[in-house]
Amino acid sequence: MVKIATGAIDGFLRKPPPDLRAVLFYGPDSGLARERLTALALTVVPSLDDPFLVAELNAESVKSDPGLLGDEAAAIAMTGGRRVVLIRDAADSLGDALLSFLDDPVGDALVLVTSGELAAKSKLRKAFEAAPCAAALPCYLDEAGGIDRLIDEGLRPMGVRIDREARHYLVDHLGSDRGVSRSEIEKLALYAGPEGHLDVDTVATLIGDSSVSTMDDVIYAMVDGESGTLDRALDLAAEEAVAPVSLLRMAGNHMLRLRRVQDLVAAGTPLPGAMAALKPPIFFKVKARFEASVKRWSPIAVGEALTLLLEAEAACKRSGAPDWVLCHRTLHQVGALARRQGGRRPGRR
Repeated sequence: MVKIATGAIDGFLRKPPPDLRAVLFYGPDSGLARERLTALALTVVPSLDDPFLVAELNAESVKSDPGLLGDEAAAIAMTGGRRVVLIRDAADSLGDALLSFLDDPVGDALVLVTSGELAAKSKLRKAFEAAPCAAALPCYLDEAGGIDRLIDEGLRPMGVRIDREARHYLVDHLGSDRGVSRSEIEKLALYAGPEGHLDVDTVATLIGDSSVSTMDDVIYAMVDGESGTLDRALDLAAEEAVAPVSLLRMAGNHMLRLRRVQDLVAAGTPLPGAMAALKPPIFFKVKARFEASVKRWSPIAVGEALTLLLEAEAACKRSGAPDWVLCHRTLHQVGALARRQGGRRPGRR
């Protein structure tokens, strides 16, 4: 099947080609994969809970007995109509079984498969990308534009308004899972109420019990040079399925904000005024820690840290990159820079 451009995915999900037989949803954003799978399945069946029209197969069972997939795809529903066959959390080892099915698909069921991150050379990806009756849809982490749209979709039904600073904070701090992000936005909308209003302090307080606090713990352990705390925070981030690339991007943004304050101080602005000039503003709960970071870091070291973080973020976006290894190593390298800073004052070179 022809490769589907990012901007055409929504249309593809609403009105898939009539000859479509199978779709692979892969990538680190499991929430987005679930949303897209559900949207596509509902073009074929009225509900994923219908036992006559929806069958779910275990990936390991299909691997050991590839004929299971053909049997389910060819089965005729007792109630009539086209069926959906689901295979969740498929590993690359399932590539041969799926390739065999896609070479000569039987029946008319729509086969939907989810997987995690897959390299470009993955057998599973290649099977779906090469088959004329199939498609492979990547489900990557929300970039700023995608999260902006998600915010609008979540707040618009209740007419909730959100300040620019609050929106920036939300874009920077929402986690990597689309489902979790949508849930957090819905929580904000319910709190604000119909025609309500959200400012940055309200947003920061209400989403502080999500992965946001974990990400903040990682960032401040890094800039404070606390290696043990950083290890513990990274372990918790991994447990909460925070994406390594999100941590690196947030760390880079933090260093950019430090450099902005240092530039203002060097130009003659008092430190409190320089910090107050940041948009979005520094959340009141971490102002003291941010000020300590400004005083600890030299502008030269901030530049070195930014280079490390930006290079690591770019490397993580390459297919098949060991993203957690890169993230862990880079954040600890920045932490080592912090430990070498001593008690520098802002603006000192």
